Amino acid sequence: MKLAHGILAMLVTPFHDDYRLNEDALRREVQWAIAAGAHGVVAAPSIGEFLHMDEAERTRVFEIVIEETRKRPNLSAVAMTSGATTLETLRHAKIAARLGYDAQQVIPPYYWRCGEAEVERHYRMIAEAGDLPVVIYHNPALSKFNITPRFAGKLATIPGVVAFKEVLTDLQHLEALYDEVDGRADIYNTFRAMLAGLMLGAAGGFINIFAVPAAVALLKAYKAGDYKRAEEIQRRLNRCFPRGGEETLGHLGTTKVTASVATNIEMGPARPPYMAPADAADRIRKRLPLLNEVI
Repeated sequence: MKLAHGILAMLVTPFHDDYRLNEDALRREVQWAIAAGAHGVVAAPSIGEFLHMDEAERTRVFEIVIEETRKRPNLSAVAMTSGATTLETLRHAKIAARLGYDAQQVIPPYYWRCGEAEVERHYRMIAEAGDLPVVIYHNPALSKFNITPRFAGKLATIPGVVAFKEVLTDLQHLEALYDEVDGRADIYNTFRAMLAGLMLGAAGGFINIFAVPAAVALLKAYKAGDYKRAEEIQRRLNRCFPRGGEETLGHLGTTKVTASVATNIEMGPARPPYMAPADAADRIRKRLPLLNEVI
């Protein structure tokens, strides 16, 4: 199935207090995302702690997410297949393809630093293997590699690369990115730049689970031509979940807490050593009403 245009929910991976996979909470999270209007889901993305799980755990997450997603027609299922090496990614891609996923999301190798030739080789090998269409995930804070707009345009010519997930929000970067890719692949933005992306021609957004209802409401307002409402949702969305990003200490732990508060599903802790600030839940509870009021 072609990757859906719209809102694709980035799922956190729920754990019990002893860090075992919480399968029931994961199923309820997928159901919650779909009920909130998501057009698809992403299993075990960065905020889903893919690199903190062994292969058996990650495969189990893939199994649960695809089972729940396929209960509803026309929803896209994307698996985060990324690994520290190309061969590791290929192994996870084959598992996701066997389970019936529609696409794979892939970040550049993230431990040893890579140059452009190595990153291009990484994506060519994955795309040429033909297991699943490739969504290139640009997150330089985590991968330590910056995909410039010019290089993105080059990667977009690789057969099998169907989309980009862009986390950067700088308008000059985004404008250049859309110019260079020039329609050869779809571009999905992060929730912080959802409106700007739509105005540039985005296919939608890859959206953290806690921001899905607001992103769905923003997209509906934009499609209806109610740009004032779309702008207000974007403003309140960014105020509710303040700018910080992956460079910020406590980001992963805060994301797990935020997901728990927003969905009312206990997602459990991030795996050690990652923690959330002690007041993270209180801060989110205070901000959510103003966002919910407008959506």
